Amino acid sequence: MSKERAFWAIYISVAISYMGVGLVAPLISIVLAEHGANSVMVGLVGTTMFTAFTLASFPLGAAVDRFGPKPILIIGLAVYGVSLLLFAFINSTGLFFVVRAIEGAGGAAISVATETMISQLSGAQERARRMSYYALSVGLGWAAGPLAGALLFKVQVGLPFYASCGFSLLAALAVLTFVPRTGGGGAHHVEGLAENFSTALLVPLSAGALYGYLMSSLVTLFPLHLKHLGVSETRMGSVITAVIIGTILSQIPLGKAADHFGKRKVLLVCALLVAGIFVAMAQGTNWQSFLVTGALLGAVAGSFYPIGLSIIGDVVSAKRLGAATSMFTLVFGIGSLIGPTVSGFAMSHFGDPWLFYLPAILTAVFCLEVIALYHRTKNRQRKKSIEPAANQ
Repeated sequence: MSKERAFWAIYISVAISYMGVGLVAPLISIVLAEHGANSVMVGLVGTTMFTAFTLASFPLGAAVDRFGPKPILIIGLAVYGVSLLLFAFINSTGLFFVVRAIEGAGGAAISVATETMISQLSGAQERARRMSYYALSVGLGWAAGPLAGALLFKVQVGLPFYASCGFSLLAALAVLTFVPRTGGGGAHHVEGLAENFSTALLVPLSAGALYGYLMSSLVTLFPLHLKHLGVSETRMGSVITAVIIGTILSQIPLGKAADHFGKRKVLLVCALLVAGIFVAMAQGTNWQSFLVTGALLGAVAGSFYPIGLSIIGDVVSAKRLGAATSMFTLVFGIGSLIGPTVSGFAMSHFGDPWLFYLPAILTAVFCLEVIALYHRTKNRQRKKSIEPAANQ
């Protein structure tokens, strides 16, 4: 089986599944409102999904190490698709909590399995590029979802949920057909992972946690800051779009640069730029300036996730990739959960500019960490080659 065909099947399945995320996520709040839920209830239902995603990630890493990423990915796509389909039939607000928890677990299975699989199938000199394609697939799918969902919702209320389920099942079929079986049969020893790779994993895990913090806090609170500046909803949307466009356009160039110049060097440069951009954003007073700084922020901060994952693929043996990848997903989820609360506290006590000053400080500390642990994150000899499996 062609290795390139396997990668394309993974990227397409990821794009399709994340299109389902973007397709139904904005609509769930509408459906909840029709069932009489207030804004607090809508927020709690959303938090349920992210909490389940975070809590499920580590045990799913154990399953990936034991059975290999392919069966976990197929099961995750199926569970995720069915959970989205159920939203079309729910009549009780309480059931939304249950189904969103199932959705979160399915989403975690997709993330941990695909990220592990890409690391296993990639060579050391192409891993960052392969991860950048993965991040691009996520971004494109997520960006296409809301428009498609709105159009389908106008045709028939349940249609977006039916379509999302269909997309996920098609993605599962593509993985079943084109992606080879890799890994599996390994043990999930948390203690051994911590003993052998704790220092080497610190930088990539910090990158994942920091990216989760930045993404969730900005998505939640940046519109509020713009509203305080008197920015209209239309212009606010253009700023958010600029961030997304910057993220999408930068993924492949930065991935190639990381493979060519070194992952740690590119990650450090991006982190330095992110800290500087946040300081500049704290000085912004009009929406035009945020168009520029927002696009730049999306372009360089978006590298934290794929480059962090690619470093994990370099420093962890194939048998423990599931465990390490699930740890990355776990810390990303934790960062996403605490980001809005911590940044919201800083804004309320020290002023709106601290939405940017606090991330600038955290990113600067991360830069010092990358420098201090630079030689600890060198590429290590993988204990088990999976290249033969990739070409079977």
